[in-house]
Amino acid sequence: MIKFKSIVLQLKEEEYEALCKQFVETKADKYLRLLQLYRENKYTDDEIQGMLQVNISAYYTLKSRLFDKIQDFLTNNMSTPIIDLLRKVANIPTLIYDTHRDTAIAILTKLESELQNYDMPYELSSVYNALKKLHIHSPKYYEYTQAYNRHLAYTIALDKAEDLLNTFMKTLGDYYVSRNKSQIDFLALVKQEMSNICSLYDSHHLQIYKSIVDVSFALYIPNADAIRDDEPIEDVLLKMEKVFSTYSKDTNYQFLQMVYNFLAFEYYHKLNLPKKEARYFDVIDRKIPSFLLFNHCAFTTKFLISKIERHIELGTEADLYEFNKMALGTYEPDKNDVPNYINYTKYIAASAFYAKKYQEAVQVLNGLINDVSFKNYPHTEIEIKLLLALNYSMINKYDPATSLLRSVTRKIREIEDDMGYENALVFYKILSLQMSSSARQVDQKITQLFAKFELLNQKSNRMLEYIKIDETFIKQLSQVVKR
Repeated sequence: MIKFKSIVLQLKEEEYEALCKQFVETKADKYLRLLQLYRENKYTDDEIQGMLQVNISAYYTLKSRLFDKIQDFLTNNMSTPIIDLLRKVANIPTLIYDTHRDTAIAILTKLESELQNYDMPYELSSVYNALKKLHIHSPKYYEYTQAYNRHLAYTIALDKAEDLLNTFMKTLGDYYVSRNKSQIDFLALVKQEMSNICSLYDSHHLQIYKSIVDVSFALYIPNADAIRDDEPIEDVLLKMEKVFSTYSKDTNYQFLQMVYNFLAFEYYHKLNLPKKEARYFDVIDRKIPSFLLFNHCAFTTKFLISKIERHIELGTEADLYEFNKMALGTYEPDKNDVPNYINYTKYIAASAFYAKKYQEAVQVLNGLINDVSFKNYPHTEIEIKLLLALNYSMINKYDPATSLLRSVTRKIREIEDDMGYENALVFYKILSLQMSSSARQVDQKITQLFAKFELLNQKSNRMLEYIKIDETFIKQLSQVVKR
């Protein structure tokens, strides 16, 4: 079954109360009690079954029927101008077969105007298809046939552009966690194909998809040749903002503005302009659970890594842990989306680290290692094991930390990379030194090694950039040795 408990927890408070009221009015006491118990999120299925005093078969039947009722409730309560328009489009066969021709044409032309106003090209194809049928004996038949053919070709181009955007984001995630150079060339090909499609039509929809790909490529992919002829990022962002303000009724744009805010934040964050990035950061941060669902059109969890860096710059990294408990309490990452799942877990572990909850960070990272095969992600395997070893060392568990460090050195030797992983090897030396009880002048040596690590940690194999390296941290590491 679909994650039933998650759906109940995600219900808005007004939706939950309306459902409860519905069950009270219909005297559906069992459904009401089951809904309330799931909403409390305190009990296992076995405990709930016992509290309801039903056998296992009756319990799962009750659960299934409650799920159906929630589905019906949510579907029936979807009422927006766009939904109303879609219902009208769905009624087009009735206009063709069971409505006076003049009346049907009047309704369809009005619907055409409304769909144009909301910029809904897919639905317009259905309208033009109906209008050409109703004008088969009229001189306007050719006009509507041409309009239908144009919109059909355009919607195919839109579908292709959306597929390219989805493919780009999936591959971008894979590249981020693997740093596989062959994926850079593939991403460049996707970028070029998007440009080719967008050149066929003067379409703001296509331009937005192209802009998202171009800005994302420029921000995250080390390939200067592929962006040599591109517009400056700031100009692209300004054009995106203008499109969104011009077509404010477009439902997709109401959501894609979040992607724009994300890209603008990442751009100014990369330029180290905290005042400029703040405006865009706040918009995303207020809606993190929703934004993380945008993984088909943005590399969403990159925001989480950048968020740690921003908090480090502001000296508020210790606040992350409590924020997560409030904002992400019911959010569940998709483990099938491996790159975003990895980033999300790194964020949660780093937040626990800065709250000095090292054992919790250890549990989170071990859970990730058990859930994910790192066969195709050697870069991330090295990073996660170094981060896990660091947390182990902070609670004096040196045996598992040492075992992890040995695994890291073996993995580095296996990787054929012309740049090598000197940054990781230096971090390995820091942890080895930190765990050595016989080491002298530990803080001074660790300081020197961290300086070398930061110098080396600037290339495409950069990692652990969200670890705050300052005097306090170095002193803390040095003190662990003396415990």
